[in-house]
Amino acid sequence: MTCDPAKNDLGNRKLNGSSIWLSKKMIRDGCTLQQTLQVMKERCKECEPISPLLCVEECETWKVKKELQEINNAISSENHELKLLNAMKNRRRITILQVLGERPILLGDLQKELGKKGFHHSQKTLSQYLAPLANAGLIHNSGKRLKLTLYGGKIRDTVAKHGYEGRLPIHSSGYEERILRDLLEKSRTRRELLKKVPAKSLSRTLKRLRENNLILNNSNLDRVNYFRTKRSLSLEKLSPTQRRMCEAIPEVGISARALSETIGINLRRTYKYLRSLRGKKLVFRRNIRNDYHLSEIGQRLAKFLDEIAEIQ
Repeated sequence: MTCDPAKNDLGNRKLNGSSIWLSKKMIRDGCTLQQTLQVMKERCKECEPISPLLCVEECETWKVKKELQEINNAISSENHELKLLNAMKNRRRITILQVLGERPILLGDLQKELGKKGFHHSQKTLSQYLAPLANAGLIHNSGKRLKLTLYGGKIRDTVAKHGYEGRLPIHSSGYEERILRDLLEKSRTRRELLKKVPAKSLSRTLKRLRENNLILNNSNLDRVNYFRTKRSLSLEKLSPTQRRMCEAIPEVGISARALSETIGINLRRTYKYLRSLRGKKLVFRRNIRNDYHLSEIGQRLAKFLDEIAEIQ
């Protein structure tokens, strides 16, 4: 769902409802963080506080606007996407997002909630887990309670939607994510992937993705397929086996091994007949490129990565 200013009359929203309620509703309606910030700025213009101190301490519009401005700065910072992804590669942090998604909470209470889910940490260690989430603009610590930011709420909802549990290596340079998102568009050869990942890191990156069953490649398959030409079989004198072989080759092509199994002769004889059929211009062969593509799990993860990268 997208937020259409014309349909939703964003200009008039500054007059209706509390700022906290309104900002959350706008986000649920599909508005971007920038659109929500603009409405909060318009609301601020209508406000006439008794003093600046009262504005800072008690005005919820000012607090929402400040939060959105801080989020905007975080999203606009260099390498934000990498910070975001690395912050979420840890199951504890994903669980923290889930807990904070229910309500703002004190650090001690968060420690207890995580303990119930099997994550037992001191408050000092827990603070270390929280820091990357705060740096990515996902959570806010007012000094009293921890809460999800509006941006963190969007990320948390996307995590829940895709069932993301963190299948990528922590503290990486983001090469795995880069490859997964690239393969979402189409399969790629190793040469094509070198445009996305440095040569010294590509082999390790691909190995990690294969070990996690996120990508597949056809390096273990037959690299040559055989195809029929348009030449009529009636133009050549063929043995029964040669004819059967020609008729067994599908339009999409077939490997010599698969053809051998189809017509029931050994592989060595299959190659011998194929050579003779190539000489008669009835068959030709084509090299199959060694490319990488996403597994079913990899597709789901790549779609998740693509979606959170587009959240604004």
